[in-house]
Amino acid sequence: MKKYLRGSSPVLILFIFWRLGLALVEIFVSPLWPLRQGFLGPVSWANMDGVHYLSIVRNGYFQFEQAFFPLYPLLIKYLTSLTRIPSYIIALGISHTAFLAALVLLYNYLKEQNSKYPLWIILLLLLFPTSFFFASVYGESLFLLFAVAAMYAAHKRLWIIAGIAGMLASATRLFGVFLFPVILLHYISEKKPKRLTDIAGISLIPFGLIAYMSYLWMNIGDPLAFFHAQPAFGAGRSGSALIFLPQVIWRYLKIFATVPFTDLVYQVAVFEILALVGGLLLCWQGWKEKNNRLYLLYSAAVLILPTLTGTLSSLPRYFLSAFPLFFVLGSMHNMRVKTVIAVIFGVLQVYFASAFLRGYFVA
Repeated sequence: MKKYLRGSSPVLILFIFWRLGLALVEIFVSPLWPLRQGFLGPVSWANMDGVHYLSIVRNGYFQFEQAFFPLYPLLIKYLTSLTRIPSYIIALGISHTAFLAALVLLYNYLKEQNSKYPLWIILLLLLFPTSFFFASVYGESLFLLFAVAAMYAAHKRLWIIAGIAGMLASATRLFGVFLFPVILLHYISEKKPKRLTDIAGISLIPFGLIAYMSYLWMNIGDPLAFFHAQPAFGAGRSGSALIFLPQVIWRYLKIFATVPFTDLVYQVAVFEILALVGGLLLCWQGWKEKNNRLYLLYSAAVLILPTLTGTLSSLPRYFLSAFPLFFVLGSMHNMRVKTVIAVIFGVLQVYFASAFLRGYFVA
């Protein structure tokens, strides 16, 4: 453990600069936006979904809040009751701690994989326009930690630990269940003899989702309530039928034809389209370069699944869960291109983070 921490000092430095940058955005840039009433949390970093998470902590699941998976609010509630510290402070502490731990694990994983540019991958992840959600009352940090831990454990051939980490990921976000086929196929591809205990360990991964579906079934009679609740959150989401990509693209063409480009709604819609197209292009590029194709398939699934609700809403935030895409992006050899991308990412993060902190939906 000490070896990992000592070798990860560049990651800690980048993390500190990233967080200080967000603090400056909060102080100097955010006040330029008029405050938008609606889903404002007790602090700006608890806006939007943070309001729902803190509500679940206080009162349990209310109508439609079943869309939010349980592990993050359960952990907040437990630590709040244990320490008597306000829940929003506990939530922010979990998000920051989990994110830093995920970055350290990811950096060490990349070095062991002999990645040429591990720090570039970390830097681009930190600068990505929606990475400020890792510093917010959102489940992004916790999910990233468990997903990276599952990947790292599979790399180390610690299959039971990979299964436990994957199970915790699938109790944090639906995307976690995609780790099951990926890690199982990884195990099957190994030339070493197969053991029943390893397979049993890997098979734990979907049990986070299964446990939550069982809870929903027993309490409200609907094991798919997390899907059926989607229309309550606007953006034209469907919670009863699957909607395929051509129809989703048509909806976005109508937005571009009717909404002024100066409107934040238009800008967010462009961002959502770019996140989908850019993510799929990175999957294709990584496939051509023969990167880990199992993790590229996982990333593609993360990108495609939300589109089945009929919208690309929040897709730029979900992009963070498709973190293997940053392996492809950061591994480019052209430093000038990577530098330009990093600058664009950073500028967009300032813009969208400042809007979020004033109560505007951006992802």
